[in-house]
Amino acid sequence: MDSTPEADAELRRRVRQQEVVAELGQRALETDDLDRLLHEAVVAVSDVLETEYVELLELLPEGDELFLRDGVGWREGLVGSATVPADPDSQAGVTLLTEAPIVVDDIRTEERLSEPALLADHGVASGVSVIVGSVDDPWGVLGTYATERREFTDRDATFLRSVANVLASALENERTRRELEEIYGRISDAFFALDGDWNFTYLNERAHELINPEGRTLVGKYVWDEFPEAMSQQFKTEYERAMYDQETVSFEEYYPAPLDSWFEVRAYPSETGLSVYFRDVTERKERERELELFRTLLDYSNDSVLVIDPQSGRFLDANETACRRLGYDRAELLDLTVPEMDHVFDDIGDWRSHVEDVKAQGSMTITGEHVRKDGTTFPAEVNVAHVELDQEYMIAIARDITEHRQRERELEESNERLEQFAYAASHDLQEPLRMVSSYLQLIERRYADELDEDGEEFLEFAVDGADRMREMIDGLLEYSRVETRGDPFEPVDLERLLDDVLDDLSLQLEETDAEVETEPLPRVRGDASQLRQVFQNLLSNALEYSGDEPPRVYLEAERCEARSASKRSGEAAEYEGAMWEISVVDEGIGIDPEDQDRVFDVFQRLHSREEYDGTGIGLALCERIVERHGGEIWVESEPGEGSTFSVTLPAVDEPAA
Repeated sequence: MDSTPEADAELRRRVRQQEVVAELGQRALETDDLDRLLHEAVVAVSDVLETEYVELLELLPEGDELFLRDGVGWREGLVGSATVPADPDSQAGVTLLTEAPIVVDDIRTEERLSEPALLADHGVASGVSVIVGSVDDPWGVLGTYATERREFTDRDATFLRSVANVLASALENERTRRELEEIYGRISDAFFALDGDWNFTYLNERAHELINPEGRTLVGKYVWDEFPEAMSQQFKTEYERAMYDQETVSFEEYYPAPLDSWFEVRAYPSETGLSVYFRDVTERKERERELELFRTLLDYSNDSVLVIDPQSGRFLDANETACRRLGYDRAELLDLTVPEMDHVFDDIGDWRSHVEDVKAQGSMTITGEHVRKDGTTFPAEVNVAHVELDQEYMIAIARDITEHRQRERELEESNERLEQFAYAASHDLQEPLRMVSSYLQLIERRYADELDEDGEEFLEFAVDGADRMREMIDGLLEYSRVETRGDPFEPVDLERLLDDVLDDLSLQLEETDAEVETEPLPRVRGDASQLRQVFQNLLSNALEYSGDEPPRVYLEAERCEARSASKRSGEAAEYEGAMWEISVVDEGIGIDPEDQDRVFDVFQRLHSREEYDGTGIGLALCERIVERHGGEIWVESEPGEGSTFSVTLPAVDEPAA
């Protein structure tokens, strides 16, 4: 049977209605822009049903009004602001009470329903409306209207009902999503959800911070495409095990670059996918590695290592060396506090005061006597440091210095014997030297006229040798007395000291036509008499080894830190770090780098006596004096380029804390 034009048009309308419902359903699945979906739906209804007006009314929380959320055809300004009453006798009110569409052929003559002002003001004649949601849980009303009287068919009503169902589903999904976001937003851990096909369905903000800092769109994406490095780690294996066994899994795993982080993961499976909670534990893993290394240190160190709680002073850990040297087993030691075991601290308050001192400096080295469990004490050098890992700790590393103390005593005794020997030897040499000198003078007086030229030369050599021997003995005496015959340290004005030295060297300065330039010199702490010897020797050498040109000498001063604390001792040790570096710079013949260390050795001479005077003891004496002051002396030089002799001396105005 041939179809009529009317039948063909009806078929096209039915197909078009089905296509629109399908398109809206697909859009609802794909979009996260709900407002856009609602607007597209009302426009589609107006287009397909060929109506002038479409309204999407949202039931307000109080339940007595409906809000014009979206629509087509209404006067400007009404959509998004107008409301209509949800009266039981109005078309919208009745629609909320039934699942079936409400069709009105002529609103103006309809006696069952009152005519809302919104419809009357726009000259509406006919319309159809359906509930969005359900009677038990209504969201609102979807209605469409025409200004010409018209009979809406069952198919028109069914189409409108289908569109309303699509919107109800999208609205429900949106409500669920917001509820989940609210729940997940309260979760401190990072969280993401995967569906059964391993696609992301949700990530909370913390998850984006940890694994998606660049802000990629991940929802709907295949997890293994977005994070391929996870496939070679145990992430993929564990997630699959959770899904296939439907059992919760927990594990820790490292994710390589670009994340370069360790994660603690808990994955909860369901029939529809996987919920994954995770947190970044990189810092904890690093601390664990540090603790593992520290544990190794504890177990294998030959020093005593103790871990102490800063507040209570209680021992938290100790290695075998500490237990053995202190005479406790480990359990006994961990029941004690520092004040209980070591009577250096009177009480816990005294201990905490010590802790604050250590925290202020970062670490501190203490030398003292340690008490064993049985009471037999032993000397120890303890380095105490304040560290923060998962909490605050005091780390004490103690070294038994019994042998070191013994070696120090032996060295001191050896030095004392050496000084006594040097003094005695040099003193005892003076008498035969005086006798030699006296007889040489006697020979010169009595037999000078009888000596030939060779005899006079031989006598001159003998007198010169005796004079040099006397100078060397005097220098050796000075060298041996640096420690024992020195004066107490006091503030020394180097400006005034230099003036005295230049007065002593005035004849040498005049004979060599020398120039000495100096920067302002500081005050230092030391023995003025010995420091005068140091600078007189350094300046005299600068003048002596100037070469053929008139000497040009410069003195410079610069504030500095100690070059080395290892040699610092005695009265200068408490001035650690507060030093002055004084340099004597000349333009003379210089010193070969290979010889620079030897110039400070006793009786070392780099040049023959025929070329330059000297005993070879002056720089050795300078070195010993400077070391007594807790400083250092060194030379920087190149042959033909001059020399710079520098000494460090303790500053007088800034003692260390």
